[in-house]
Amino acid sequence: MSKNGEVGFKIAVADGLLLYYDQFSFYSQKVVMALHEKNLPFDSKRVNLTKTEQYQPWFLYLNPRGEVPVLQDTGKIIVDSANIINYLEDNFNHWDTPRLIPMDQGPEVRQRVTHFRHVLQKAPAGMLTTGAVLNQHLLQNPKTPFIGPVRKSLAKAEKNAGSKLRKIADNNPDVKEVLLKKAEESEERYMKLCVERNFRGVLEQVHVILEEVEAELAKHTRDKEDWWLCSSRFTIADVELAVLLARISQLGLEYVFWSGGRRPSIEKYYERVKLRDSYKKTFPGTLVMFKTLFMSMVVR
Repeated sequence: MSKNGEVGFKIAVADGLLLYYDQFSFYSQKVVMALHEKNLPFDSKRVNLTKTEQYQPWFLYLNPRGEVPVLQDTGKIIVDSANIINYLEDNFNHWDTPRLIPMDQGPEVRQRVTHFRHVLQKAPAGMLTTGAVLNQHLLQNPKTPFIGPVRKSLAKAEKNAGSKLRKIADNNPDVKEVLLKKAEESEERYMKLCVERNFRGVLEQVHVILEEVEAELAKHTRDKEDWWLCSSRFTIADVELAVLLARISQLGLEYVFWSGGRRPSIEKYYERVKLRDSYKKTFPGTLVMFKTLFMSMVVR
């Protein structure tokens, strides 16, 4: 957008679904997994967060908050992962496109799916990730992409995020207010999570969520042994849970939340969910992920 308020960009209209995302973004991963679960073909355009491409003018035109993911369906633009998944559910539910909120298993299942979706959406994923890279002594066996050099780079990026956002805001007057607010939030988050006690408070929030999940999974005995979180079918609640567990595992916090017998039902569930095609497509193998990560960080 130009400084005089005129639109300086046009949305390139493409056939089908086009996802603007970063494969290492927690919220992008939810949408990618949902798309694969629904067997929906889509094109994608990477918005490299390590190079702050989400704050380039062309992307701010799509989403003034500078956040991924963004879904384009021909001329429609949908932002926010929850809104995108709702859009997919409302508009793509033909016979070969499974619903992630079952409509034929009764109101009790729908209510359970909706409940756990909302519970899991409260997980402070951003705070968890930032706190982990700022309190690395609490991590055990972190995995790609959160290996040592990346954690160091992320910690530095978190420290400088506020000042960088303020500079970007000065060059984008149309979204200056939004970006300045994000800068303030970023600085407050950094100062808070540098303190280990505060990060442990974030861990406790996740404990509360996973305790309810563990209790629900523990009910699945006998004729329900092959159930997922809420149903015999894989639902949107499972997408939410799978992506959260993957992030916890990658950060090196499994030992805090479920391994070693702490939450055996979640541990069993996670081993099972990793076998799903949608999971494998959302979280590629270590070699592929490392190569992508390395290329994304070259010459910033």
